[in-house]
Amino acid sequence: MLWQEKEIVWLVVLGTIVFLIVAVFLLTYVNIYNRRKFLHKREKEDLELELGRQLTKARVETQEETLDIVSKELHDNIGQLLNSTKLLLGIAQRDPSTCNDTMMVAQETLGKAISELRALSKSLNKDWMQQFDLIDNLLNETLRINQSGRFHLEFKYPPSIPLNHEKQLVLFRVIQEAIQNAIKHAHASNEKIIITENDALLTVSIQDDGVGFNKEDISKTGIGILNMENRIRLLEGSIQWLSDDNGTNVLIEIPLHPEKSIA
Repeated sequence: MLWQEKEIVWLVVLGTIVFLIVAVFLLTYVNIYNRRKFLHKREKEDLELELGRQLTKARVETQEETLDIVSKELHDNIGQLLNSTKLLLGIAQRDPSTCNDTMMVAQETLGKAISELRALSKSLNKDWMQQFDLIDNLLNETLRINQSGRFHLEFKYPPSIPLNHEKQLVLFRVIQEAIQNAIKHAHASNEKIIITENDALLTVSIQDDGVGFNKEDISKTGIGILNMENRIRLLEGSIQWLSDDNGTNVLIEIPLHPEKSIA
């Protein structure tokens, strides 16, 4: 009987110890889980805050570039078209025998100037952010660069980009920086931008035929590389540079459905 009582006591003690161990384990696990959850939430809030800052910066940069382009277009393109129209009207006034033909050319020139002004007005639309489209803007960038005649840019793209307008703007700024690096630092003559996407990943490959460049050297002389890395990090993506004497390939990968584990 005494032996049975001792056995019961030991079982009670052992059960209590096991219960306490399990309780401590559960409390520790819950505490760790809650801490990770809190840290993840704070990290996400910090990421969203930084994304907002970078987005504001990208907006300002894009607006400044837009105004610069508008200024040049008004002076170099539309201004020339209007001057040509003025000259044609003067010719028609001085030489009535050529009036019909001259007025027809003047009308066509003026119509082209009006079309150019309408195109420029779209770039100044106050709702440009809500309408920002990566493909359209890269097509315009490609056209603008190729018209210079000093650099050839090729652009291949999917039917659409599965990112919201704000993220498309951030990615656009990164690609612009890569283009400038190819021209200024790698001394490239040709560059190809290839965008592909599947259900999980958006991939951007930016290849040039330049002499290559040292990423670390570029990082020391400017903040362009750092800005590119920071902006891609805000998109929860990755960026890498593959550079040699035959050129450079900037490879960007952005998850379309990023998920972070907090367990």
